[in-house]
Amino acid sequence: MLTRDELGIVHLVLNTDCNAWDLAPATASPGVCRFCYRERNRVTTTPAVIAQVIDRIRAESSAHRIVFTGGDPVMPYDNHLEPALQHAHGSGFDTNLHTNGLLLKDRYPGLRENVTVYSLAIDGPDAESADWFRGQGYFDRFQANTAMLIADHRRLAFNTFTTAASLAELPRLAEKIVDCAQATPVEYWLISQYRPIGRANSRKAGIYGFSREEFVQAVNGVRDVVPDLPVYAQPTREPDDAYPFRVWVLGDGTVTADLGSVAAPRNTELGNLLDDGFESLVRHAFALREGDPFRTAPITPEETSA
Repeated sequence: MLTRDELGIVHLVLNTDCNAWDLAPATASPGVCRFCYRERNRVTTTPAVIAQVIDRIRAESSAHRIVFTGGDPVMPYDNHLEPALQHAHGSGFDTNLHTNGLLLKDRYPGLRENVTVYSLAIDGPDAESADWFRGQGYFDRFQANTAMLIADHRRLAFNTFTTAASLAELPRLAEKIVDCAQATPVEYWLISQYRPIGRANSRKAGIYGFSREEFVQAVNGVRDVVPDLPVYAQPTREPDDAYPFRVWVLGDGTVTADLGSVAAPRNTELGNLLDDGFESLVRHAFALREGDPFRTAPITPEETSA
């Protein structure tokens, strides 16, 4: 069995498309979510198959959390999110719903009992800055979502993307997050720089490209504003600076993983856990990441602590 130190978190993908493009770009914006690197397609599965997938993860690992991500898992069609959350939560997993929240209000009644943490995207402290990233009306929707979740005493987390210009707004955004944390539990704040995964191009680099040092300095500058909140920084990485190891499982059982390369066009597809087993596929990924595709010995926690 995979230990919690080896693999504490699994990302479950029910679809890889997103509804963010429904919003019109804000004035002077290059377009909605220009930093996105996800491929856009759906995952064909059923509630029964998703339950089998979750059961296999539970049986072969001590992972404590499943992050429901995509794309965006809260979509205007039935992607089996509600039964998937119910089964994961009932199986003892913490569940993190990673969403832009555009349709959260519509599906909230069917989600609320089975979500441990609602992780919301917010890139600026006001409509001018936040809507520049994600489209007209996004900030108003975000405020409505946080008000709804705070009133219902839900646990929150936040994800923020940055440009060289928006770094100056981080202190004001930190103050808004502090206000939320005073009203309801907030688990973490993840702040990201541009990640050129697979779809890097000069236009994106011109919009989002700035030095790693500037980013780290700006993030460190807001830690004192939120002293009781874990703040995670995700800077741009150089080609020889590998990504931390992460596993994604599609709702049909397909297992993919980051093997560390910034230049890789997509995650490496390892197999289907319903056929090949979950632990064996993840251990194969460990071996591939370490450059030995034939390795069978368990990898040590120290080897995956990047």
